Amino acid sequence: MIVCAYRDLGRYASIIPGLEEAMAAVEAMKTWTPGTIQLSGGNRILVQEGTTKAASEKLCEAHRNYLDVQYIVEGEETVGWAPLDTLTLQGEFNQEKDVGMYSGAVDFMRIAGGYCYVVFPEDAHMPGAHLDQPKAFKKLVFKLKV
Repeated sequence: MIVCAYRDLGRYASIIPGLEEAMAAVEAMKTWTPGTIQLSGGNRILVQEGTTKAASEKLCEAHRNYLDVQYIVEGEETVGWAPLDTLTLQGEFNQEKDVGMYSGAVDFMRIAGGYCYVVFPEDAHMPGAHLDQPKAFKKLVFKLKV
């Protein structure tokens, strides 16, 4: 997992395929309407806004074919994280959606507007959570093939 200010994310372009294209697409965005922006090679950006949910009511997720860059544009969220191999898969891994849901012990970190985090296939993560009070957020999620 990488956590950094969004302005510093470009330094990881050499190890994250598709990152430069995604960041260029963000620079070109005129509006932040929720939806999906298609990029080359099956990559995409999800524009999301909403309110966080209680961490106690959520599971972690993990992906096998994509990594996530989750950029909090406005507001904040708490993200849960754990090494995937320390958690238990709940149900079946959804191959079509490239997501599995996992339970187990998780560490939490507050991510404020202007910051982002990168989670790789070995990183189980619980995005959009809160530990105390619900928080509003607007974010971009880069789905980049690995």
